Amino acid sequence: MKTTKKNTSIRATILVSMAIFLLASTLTSCESMIEVDSPTNMVNKEDVYKDIATTKSALAYLYSNIRANSFLSKKPTGLHHGLSLYTDELEHIGTTDNNYFLNTIQASGSETAQWWNNAYQDIYAINAFIEGLSQSSYIEQEIKKTLLGEAYTLRALYFQNLVQLYGDIPYTTSTDFKSNTTISKKPYQLVLIDIEQDLLKAIEYLKYSFRSPDKYYVNKAVAELLLSENYLLQKKYDLAELYSKNVIDSNLYHIEEDLTKTFKKDAKSTIWQISPEQGSYITPEASNYIFTTIAANTSVISDKLLNSFDTSDLRKQYWLKEIEVNGQVFYGVYKYKNKTNNTDENSIFFRIEHVYSILAESLLNQNKLSQATQIINKIRTKRGLLPLDTNIAKQELEQNFLQEMYKEFFAENGHRFFTLKRLNQLGQIKEIKTNWKDYNNLFPIPEKQLLINTNLNPQNNGY
Repeated sequence: MKTTKKNTSIRATILVSMAIFLLASTLTSCESMIEVDSPTNMVNKEDVYKDIATTKSALAYLYSNIRANSFLSKKPTGLHHGLSLYTDELEHIGTTDNNYFLNTIQASGSETAQWWNNAYQDIYAINAFIEGLSQSSYIEQEIKKTLLGEAYTLRALYFQNLVQLYGDIPYTTSTDFKSNTTISKKPYQLVLIDIEQDLLKAIEYLKYSFRSPDKYYVNKAVAELLLSENYLLQKKYDLAELYSKNVIDSNLYHIEEDLTKTFKKDAKSTIWQISPEQGSYITPEASNYIFTTIAANTSVISDKLLNSFDTSDLRKQYWLKEIEVNGQVFYGVYKYKNKTNNTDENSIFFRIEHVYSILAESLLNQNKLSQATQIINKIRTKRGLLPLDTNIAKQELEQNFLQEMYKEFFAENGHRFFTLKRLNQLGQIKEIKTNWKDYNNLFPIPEKQLLINTNLNPQNNGY
């Protein structure tokens, strides 16, 4: 029977799905590894990487994991929403308790287990893709480099978030089940170096041009953004400055003059975006933050964040929405505006303002205060605010920087948590979060993982 392109695409997806299922059974069960028979219609692993269509299908599956699985998802269960509740950006007003908002995450809880398990399942699939494509002699070399560059960038994205959340973590590029179930934690700084190597390789392989015009696939700019952030974490501020400037100097991205366009799918500021799930057409952000009744996961802007906006700040006008429910008035996140009949919004993952924030932070840490102020002012003036004085003292400039990033990136990428953490300012959260403890700068390793693999001990302090 003739095999259609559609069938080979489905079979490639089945193959990667099987790999993920096998990893899941090793991560979440204390019993011996489950033996699973291969589906009779499944192509061999090597066959996937003989054909460019099935190879691209396998890579597309890795992208779909970002959208569908909890860890990097924009859904209420993902880190974008969870970390916004965990810090001082959002207030949970939903009908059920929320442990992120209450700062009561436990090692035995479902939240951290879900993030950890989803992340490592997805990383396993990425490792399998890199391994399979690297060994293939069938894919043209330049195409192979591009697709591998994307996969290296995705792997770096996962590990860079994991290492900031959990500290010392297992770092693996292997698809060997047995070694992955006995792997030890690797020191935080060494993991950052491993991530750096992936990103340097990705930058060598990728171009600034997009593999498709919709910006659904990562390119060189995404890799450079992640690398510049990696260098902030390594305190290599001169390199963070260099790579963030590379993205800006590419002149491919520009801060939108009209704030109503910042989160539209054709925004000039967008570096990478993800489409809504097939058939839904609604971004998870719009679905989550636009409401008319109080549901389980309903959240609104915190009073602290609301009060930080000047009356002239255009972000307050265009990115917040007053919502009245049963006589109570709330301010909701209104960056995404289409909950019905959406044709013009995707989930924005990275935008050029993020790169400007990295550049400003790198300059601030090098005591290049005048230059840092100029970069912060690029965002301030686009938001209707007066520029800061270029002679401002360092401590005051740092606080102004944190305030601007607070107002610019609320409910995006865990930006508030990660930025406060890098600058040793997480204590600010105590101003409104009475449950906040100093050890909340790290999340606990899931208790079940410590039982399955004793090499992951010791647990993070406080849990």
